[in-house]
Amino acid sequence: MQKMITTMDLKEIFDEVSNQMKSDFVKAQKSLTHAGLKGEANEKTVRKFIRQYLPRTLDVTTGMLVDSDGSQSRQLDIIICDSVKTPIFYQSGDTRVIPIECAYAVIEVKAFLDKSELEKSYKNMLSVKSLIKKAYFGQKSRIVSTHTLYGKEWDYWPVQHFVFAYQSNGLDSVLDNLNTLQNTDEIHKRIDSICVLEKGVILNQGTDGMFSALPVPGSKAVASFTSKPLLLFYALMSVILNQATMKPFNLMPYIKGINF
Repeated sequence: MQKMITTMDLKEIFDEVSNQMKSDFVKAQKSLTHAGLKGEANEKTVRKFIRQYLPRTLDVTTGMLVDSDGSQSRQLDIIICDSVKTPIFYQSGDTRVIPIECAYAVIEVKAFLDKSELEKSYKNMLSVKSLIKKAYFGQKSRIVSTHTLYGKEWDYWPVQHFVFAYQSNGLDSVLDNLNTLQNTDEIHKRIDSICVLEKGVILNQGTDGMFSALPVPGSKAVASFTSKPLLLFYALMSVILNQATMKPFNLMPYIKGINF
């Protein structure tokens, strides 16, 4: 008797996930009257998705990032960090304060992404990407690991910043507002990609025509009016985050000013 061969359809799986996220969003909008509770429900839905589909080497939380100079980020919806090497400086419920050295990426979650909300996300991005990663133990090996991102070599993992929105104005309008906000910034100090669940994805197209989650020298942000925005966003983000690693964290720079 011939065995029946079944194949996994990733497209169908993500269609179901996307529909469930849309359904959860509509329920929250109809059932909750407080804006803060709506926002929290929307963030939890996206965090659940990220936890479920990214590798277990990555941890997913919410809260703030700090650096060893005493600077701190704004409140962040989703922080993706190392699941093994990340110390927790403070925790209350799901909210944590963790060192920037252990963070790989940040995702801002928006119910409706208009110009005002995009500007808020941009300021949040700057508050993250302005933090300094330096509290590591030095690499004594003759083989020194580096990362090639944003068109340059890094001896640590630079933090990515993504935006996830359930709804928005037209995707072209979002793209225009994004280009206006960050057309003069350093490449690595930008919002990297945007997913709008009802519209599509804003991503980066290089001079070679290839698409990526991250900008590189000469690339431009473009709008993809795909019918599978969640799957495309996940694929782009996974390509980057599956490569994420960090050097051994050194707590000493954080406590250098304390008298024991």
